[in-house]
Amino acid sequence: MHVIDERISAWACTATPDQRRAGPTLDDLGGLDEVLTHTDYFTSGPLLGFLVSAAANEPQATFPSALGDAIIKGLASSTRHLAFAEAVDTLATHPRLVGVLGTKATRTLLRRLTEAQDAGDDPASALIGAEAAECLVQFTLAGVATPAQLLGAMDMVTEDTAALPTAFAARLPRLLGVLDAHHPGAGLREALERCLIPEHTFRDAAFELALGDVRTALEQDNYQAMVEQLSISRRRLDELAAVDPDRLDAQIYLAGIDGLLGLSAPDAPVRVAAAAQALHDRVQNYRAWRMRTSTPAWAKGRQDDITAWCELTVLLDYAAQHMGDDDPWYAHGHGILTALLRAYTAHHTVKVLTDTPAEQVVETLVAPVIEDAFLRSENRFRILEHALTHDEDFRDDGAAQRLHASLSARLRSSALLDPGAEVDPGKTRRWPQLARQFPEDFAVFTDQNSDKVLDRLELALRDSDDFLLSVTDAKYSRLMDTLVVRLEKSRDWIATVAEPFQVLLEATVRFAFLCYDVGRTTGGSYTEYLRGRDKDGKKQKVDEALFHQHYREFLAVTALFRVAHFEVIDKGGGRADVLVTFPAAYFNVECKIEEEDASKDGLRTYVAQAAEYQNAGPSFAILLALDKTVGAEGAINLFDSIWIEEVQRTGELEPCLVVVVRVPGGRENPNRLRPAPRRI
Repeated sequence: MHVIDERISAWACTATPDQRRAGPTLDDLGGLDEVLTHTDYFTSGPLLGFLVSAAANEPQATFPSALGDAIIKGLASSTRHLAFAEAVDTLATHPRLVGVLGTKATRTLLRRLTEAQDAGDDPASALIGAEAAECLVQFTLAGVATPAQLLGAMDMVTEDTAALPTAFAARLPRLLGVLDAHHPGAGLREALERCLIPEHTFRDAAFELALGDVRTALEQDNYQAMVEQLSISRRRLDELAAVDPDRLDAQIYLAGIDGLLGLSAPDAPVRVAAAAQALHDRVQNYRAWRMRTSTPAWAKGRQDDITAWCELTVLLDYAAQHMGDDDPWYAHGHGILTALLRAYTAHHTVKVLTDTPAEQVVETLVAPVIEDAFLRSENRFRILEHALTHDEDFRDDGAAQRLHASLSARLRSSALLDPGAEVDPGKTRRWPQLARQFPEDFAVFTDQNSDKVLDRLELALRDSDDFLLSVTDAKYSRLMDTLVVRLEKSRDWIATVAEPFQVLLEATVRFAFLCYDVGRTTGGSYTEYLRGRDKDGKKQKVDEALFHQHYREFLAVTALFRVAHFEVIDKGGGRADVLVTFPAAYFNVECKIEEEDASKDGLRTYVAQAAEYQNAGPSFAILLALDKTVGAEGAINLFDSIWIEEVQRTGELEPCLVVVVRVPGGRENPNRLRPAPRRI
């Protein structure tokens, strides 16, 4: 046994639990000279963490520089993942030691982070890069390192996430999300969007982007904007939960948002109670799953955030039980007022929600809805006044006084409104679907119908939206969101261009969906080109005209039937296969049949032609390619067959974005397919 091993074993036998947690001192390891003599044994072996612990226990005033050099050497050269992980974990919990080591430690960790890009098949190097990234994030959050270098490095290493080692890339999205929360203007959202492409980073990246959307929503300064942004966030979380049903953290935030948005609904008692129960169940499962697991220091804020959402939802649930118009408030008046007032001032209990002060959220989304519940029934307002006058528990209660003052002010202002004045915002909060459906007639509509009728209509519209959301294809939504995220970065993505192109793109993607699934029996003669053999089992020749004809017949039953033109001359000096003309823009769809190389590189040879036809229009085009190279293994799945190519010529400020949609043609019947040999 090595002498250092003997000393560590002797120390461990006599150390107290607190001493074992703090690690050995230099004296426990034989003194400074002994440690420096065996520097290589520490830095190249599994004991690097003990060296860092001993250094952390040294007084700052007498800290030997040679010991710091030994630590830097170990961080720079260690090839053992566990030893490196223990060392940086100790560093992360001792910011004083980081200050002593100076910028050498930060530079060394940055180098290990960037070196992980080229780790290849070496899992240790990839994992060491991930550990270095986590340590640097903690340094940045603790204020012992400046964020600029780390933010730049994280942006650089994620330029091509698909090329990164899986063990390294899989741990980056959570770190990017934490950094984006603290440095929202640093461009890390774009890095997260790049992480949506590989399957092993998609789920974490989608979750972090959804949390970023929640933060944006909670920072809005008015009710309508906050609700709209939260609805977008809710949709993305719901799509993620559909793709990954075991994603408990996404389901927790989803239930929390449902509780917040459900408070203003006519059936608030039911909706908020369901959200609270769902949140309770998910949190129980989440905590049981995480029991006895360690939480990195940089991730502890997330656990506090989940607790805050739980606390807020519990307060809203108690309040919502008494907000229905059929609740008579005859009994337990004291408890009812207490529940409503606790929700009215929930920011006193819940300080922060998703890195946003809870006061703004409560003031914008919760407090007005609580006030609406009182204003809809004069009896409730009288009960509040009676409590303030006669009940000692409420007489000096600041929340009750504030609620009464706000209600009185709203009553006075509504009495002064002219008949043609703006609609009462309380009605818009209670019936938002009706307000969206009848924006111009909403005021008249609400005046001419009873609250019960309006509630029934609102609930019917909400149920319809809930149903449509429940049947939405999550993978399709993910695909379209990924494409739009890239397209909207173009300067040509403006209102009169973006919407028409998105309509055309969605129609073309749906055409690809059809081509993947349609069979000979239902497809008919138009779809014969999709098969490799005719009805008699003989190989058939595919004509490009059939391909065009099928796409044309498909567009003919969409809203584009009047604006889609085929074989259009005098476009880009040639003839466009398909030209779709809108009032303010036109777009071309170039159709190609590829029989030799239908890979991404192979199809890129055709994108210049599609871009050429857009030289006098918006910089968006579509290449619809029929893949005749499908082999005995079957076709590449649809979601990996749609991507964006950039075409930028010398002198152009921005590229033309060509969406490539690859459709498999000349396929064998599924029962003839055979899988490729296993990869070893």
